[in-house]
Amino acid sequence: MKPSRPSIVVLVVGLAFTAAGAWAAARSDDHNEDRLLQVQTRQAASVIGAAVSTIVEPLHTSLEVAAATTASAPAFAQTMSPDVGPRKTFISAALLRADDGRTVASLGEPAHLTEQPSTEHEILDEAATSKTYVVRGFPKQRPRYIGYALRSGPYIVYAERAIPTNRQVPVESNSAFADLHFATYLGPDTRTPNVATTDRPLSDLPLTGRTARTTIPFGNTVITLVAAPDGHLGGSLGQQLPWIIFGLGVVLSLLAALATHLLVVRRRKAESDAVMIASLYEEVNTLYGEQRSIAFALQRALLPQRDPTIPQLDIASRYVAGARGVDVGGDWYSIIQIDERHFAFVVGDVMGRGVDAATTMARLRYTLRAYLLEGHEPAVALDMTGQQLDLVEDGHFATLLVGIGDLETGQLTIANAGHLDPLLLSRDGARYLPTLRGPALGIVHGSVYRTIDVRLEPGSTLLLFTDGLVERRGESIDEGLERLRALVGDGPAELEPLVDTMLRDLIGADAEDDTVLLAFRWQPDPVTVPSAP
Repeated sequence: MKPSRPSIVVLVVGLAFTAAGAWAAARSDDHNEDRLLQVQTRQAASVIGAAVSTIVEPLHTSLEVAAATTASAPAFAQTMSPDVGPRKTFISAALLRADDGRTVASLGEPAHLTEQPSTEHEILDEAATSKTYVVRGFPKQRPRYIGYALRSGPYIVYAERAIPTNRQVPVESNSAFADLHFATYLGPDTRTPNVATTDRPLSDLPLTGRTARTTIPFGNTVITLVAAPDGHLGGSLGQQLPWIIFGLGVVLSLLAALATHLLVVRRRKAESDAVMIASLYEEVNTLYGEQRSIAFALQRALLPQRDPTIPQLDIASRYVAGARGVDVGGDWYSIIQIDERHFAFVVGDVMGRGVDAATTMARLRYTLRAYLLEGHEPAVALDMTGQQLDLVEDGHFATLLVGIGDLETGQLTIANAGHLDPLLLSRDGARYLPTLRGPALGIVHGSVYRTIDVRLEPGSTLLLFTDGLVERRGESIDEGLERLRALVGDGPAELEPLVDTMLRDLIGADAEDDTVLLAFRWQPDPVTVPSAP
């Protein structure tokens, strides 16, 4: 059967929009990957910088002890022995006089620096005049040891640290390098002979493809860090989304073209075959339902698949897709453990719907997550994340409520970018926390967000939600907030039944807008709860 002209037009237009959507998703994903790589590389550089400070600290301490004890050899040995020896920070250490280089005391293996007299004189002479500690790798090509020399007053402390022969170091799954391949170089030169550590065989260097590079101060020189992603940093959905959009677009374009062709044919036969027209409407309704199911599946894929297990916290969360339209929404939530003592929580709502809103949501979610894991306070993380969004350029703005909690004390620090205040449930009843609400992200750049500090009582529960839970057509938002407060005051004590009750009684089965609900209850071990002052 020869296709009709309208069906060909629909197919061409559909394929054009599909290609444009897939290209936009791919470009956005590529941009997000670059940003995430830069963020994680800076995070890894911060970890290296902190480690460098830890390595050099014993040298400063030993010089202070030497000055206080007039270069007592036993005192120097006692000070440095915890850090010198096999599988320790240094393999050797020595205290020398700055005027003549004479050794006062030494620990560990014989210093390998003495095997190269010219290098030894060079390092000690430079340490005598340098304002910081002096670092030198030797031999210069493929160094096997790193020497540290630091002077204070009449004394110089010199220590050596061994580099693994194959330069490879293991990477822990929860470290800043977990999602990266990396190589560190002693100095600014990133040629393979200068590599210090890497997680790859030397034959795989230099790292290629998408890479990020940064430097970390290292005494009188620098450590150069080069990182490449180990897979897709933004998750599998961001990588597959262009292909999903393309595949669905092709299928829907073909179906739309087929439907158009059938409409043309059946319109010509409408007077004689009304049954065929009714069948066509039924087919279109089926396609509509399938498209809505696909949109819902995409939205669920962008949200956490399950709540994390965080010690001393009971967590419950829900996402309910609204019945309005078939587009993907921008509501999201997240709760993560930052370290053994702290956790972070976020509830956000990107205004608008569709793939752009979902893409913006994913970008904000992973950017904010990276800043929180990097150790930034909620207000600072909000301001930095806000640089990623502009209402004029992106067509979206977002409201967010961000907080960091202390698992030992129950202390919460909360910042608000135009979002609804959270509801606190304690033995004194239910009340909304009066946060210092700043502008939504994307509206005003360079905003300085302010935080509030709240200390939870053991057993207290904090509820965070988006406006779909409380907004009703024809009534003010205050009426919905009061309805929620009254409901939770009489609700079940257990967390999971409580959130189910809220969803059942407040939105039912016909919610117009998307709804996100995140609740957590602090249940500390009685031994760890700080006593009242």
